[in-house]
Parts: sequence; C-alpha cells; structure tokens
Amino acid sequence: MRLARIILRVSDIERSTEFWSGPVGLTVVGGGGPFRFLDGGGVQLALNEVDGWGGDDSLTEIVFEVDDIRATHTEMLARGVPFEVEPRAVMPDDGRELWATHFRDPDGHLASVTGWVSR
Repeated sequence: MRLARIILRVSDIERSTEFWSGPVGLTVVGGGGPFRFLDGGGVQLALNEVDGWGGDDSLTEIVFEVDDIRATHTEMLARGVPFEVEPRAVMPDDGRELWATHFRDPDGHLASVTGWVSR
C-alpha cells in the first residue's frame, strides 16, 4: 500500500484548478466531471467539487492505492479497520474502473483505499 493522493473538497472545480495549476504551479495530469488530478511530486493532489457540506463531511481525504482492492479490503477488515462502505466503482478510465472504499481513524479523519479493476 502506498500513499497515492490527497483530496481537497472544493466548491468550484474550475476556480480551484486555475489556482493550483496557475499561481501554485502544479501540472494537471487528468480528471473529469467533479475531479481534477495534479502532479504533486510523488503524491497527487486531487480536487473534488461537491455541493454543500454536512456536519460530518471532511474537507480533506488521504488516499492509499493498492494492487488488489478486494483482497486488501478483506485483509484490513479482518484486522479491524472500520470501513463505512464496500469497495465500489467511483471513476471509469479506458477499459478499467477505479474502485474505492473508505474508513475514518479514531479522530474522524477520512481515509480511502483505492485500486484499478478491469471492466
């Protein structure tokens, strides 16, 4: 498992993309819909546009990437990780899908585990 990206929730994807790629100087490397991915030098910065916030929503999320999302989920469940959702497809990409599941640490920080699955 490796730290792959940090997600920032944003209110306007275009405005935030312009900020992070303009003044900050990061390079946009992909995305679509409510997501943009920027090169953060080994860890991607992902921007995720969402409408409104609830009391339990997290503005920041750390994301781990694994080779086998289903096996890793099963192993982590057995070790007591309190996942909130089952692994599911969250984004398509040229014949494959990015699958994700997430949990919160004891302080409520949001963390996801993701992996690519062939369609």
